[in-house]
Amino acid sequence: MLLEKLQERSHAAYPEGGLLFTYIEAANQAHFRYPVDLGAALSAEGLEELARFLQASQGDYIAKPSAPVFISLAQELLAHLDTDLNFDEVSWSMDDGGHDMSGALKMARRTDNRFFELELMWSVD
Repeated sequence: MLLEKLQERSHAAYPEGGLLFTYIEAANQAHFRYPVDLGAALSAEGLEELARFLQASQGDYIAKPSAPVFISLAQELLAHLDTDLNFDEVSWSMDDGGHDMSGALKMARRTDNRFFELELMWSVD
């Protein structure tokens, strides 16, 4: 699994911390957990921020822009999620705390009013 590989590498880079993730699925809740249609794909800025998060979680905490390999990795993660969840809408939000970052991919599938969220967090300790 892609997330487990990322987690493994992150823990190698940050032995006292590393990447953690939580997955949430909520039936019949997209209408209030995700009330605004933000689009079927992340914006270029959202993709860049997700890539920056992934790059930093792997021990390469840098300023923008992200390396192309991490842009591809962000696209791969989104493609896996879309294949598994068949979402209609997706958004990414992130907080950069310097020695840690947290973020959330929120997704909605309107055909059955289902909400999904992948919470991601990494820290150096």
